[in-house]
Amino acid sequence: MEMWIYRRMQRISWKEKVTNKKVLESVGLQRPELLLTIQRRKMKYYGHLRRHDSIQKRILEGKIDGRRGRGRRRQTWLGNIQETSQMKMCEVCETALDRRRWRTVAAHLGDRMAPS
Repeated sequence: MEMWIYRRMQRISWKEKVTNKKVLESVGLQRPELLLTIQRRKMKYYGHLRRHDSIQKRILEGKIDGRRGRGRRRQTWLGNIQETSQMKMCEVCETALDRRRWRTVAAHLGDRMAPS
């Protein structure tokens, strides 16, 4: 979606054969930044929730009784945090409790991601 937004800003039609690299150069970026910013903020917020006892924390860690519905499983917020951090869930929970370590994990997200 981010590339679509940049193309709309530059008034580049989807019919025109303009590479993503050219679009990013015209906007003045080397790689898409919006998704990275969202992921960093999400990671920081998760660390905040993990360290404080709140109703949001209880909801996030809660389990729902009953049977699962048909079809593919929905993506979960915690699953997304685990995928973004590239760590196991037990590591994520433990690291988030240490503010300094969690901030370094969140700050270096873009270093591990491959440029699009």
